[in-house]
Amino acid sequence: MNNKKLILHRYNKKNFLPVYSGTLAIEGILKSLKLDKNDKVLITNVVCYSILHSILNANLTPIIVVPKNGLTLSKKEIKDVVENEKVKVFIAVHQYGYEQEIERIKDLIIIEDISQAWNIKLNNSYVGAHSDYIITSLGESKPLSNGIGGLIMSNIDFINEFDIKTKECRNSFDSILEYYYPISINYKKLVKKADKKVIKQRQNAKFFKKIFQKYNFINGIEEKNTIPSYHRFPIFVNDTEYDNIISILEKCNINFQKEYKKKLDEINVVKKKGIKVIGNNKIKKCLLLRTTNNYLNLKKFEFEMRNYYGS
Repeated sequence: MNNKKLILHRYNKKNFLPVYSGTLAIEGILKSLKLDKNDKVLITNVVCYSILHSILNANLTPIIVVPKNGLTLSKKEIKDVVENEKVKVFIAVHQYGYEQEIERIKDLIIIEDISQAWNIKLNNSYVGAHSDYIITSLGESKPLSNGIGGLIMSNIDFINEFDIKTKECRNSFDSILEYYYPISINYKKLVKKADKKVIKQRQNAKFFKKIFQKYNFINGIEEKNTIPSYHRFPIFVNDTEYDNIISILEKCNINFQKEYKKKLDEINVVKKKGIKVIGNNKIKKCLLLRTTNNYLNLKKFEFEMRNYYGS
């Protein structure tokens, strides 16, 4: 099985195109759809800023929804927004590797971003196998990592919209040639490395899940069947526990991040452009635990949590 077919077979897709980044993969697909500027694209408020900019660069109208659980949308949330707002495209992101449910609605185009959900199976199919388009980043921090680049996969014959054979179209505003990544990539090597990486990440995630469930920090998101395959495990805590958890994490040398980004509904461009935001759920503070910590530090963390909260 050749390089490209190795990934296409996994996701049950026929067409495959490398581009310069996951962001440009989304932007290129949106432009190739040739939608009207008033057509609406649904995203959540927790996705990366670059996805919002991809929608704006494609001259389309974003609709931002705040998930009730703070991370992913339920099928009902998707259906309500799509029907009420007449949404044409849903960009589904599996934030931190948690399953973003997919609701198949007539004429709704689904672009599924699997960058943080590599090698996750649901109902015997890989996440992304049933969407119209799959994109993934090949960025340095992603499981499927080439340091640079992104991929588009689909059963739709979209490649004709990308002129990858000539340079003449660089002078045309209708062309999206500049997104094509012409360098040969060893996908077999990338897949093998990514599959190995997420095994350790999932082991870390299971360990964190067990500890935090024991002390009732799990808020419903982590009760899903899937667990993070990416490098961050989100823990939602109230103000009184926030500093306590941080001190324990630091004492045990557990790699983590405070939630460092504003949500999309909080940034200036959304307010300036009058982009519609649906929902305003204020969840607890979030800590992002990396899932590449070593075993000894994890065991120390378990011990310190038991000392602080009791057995």
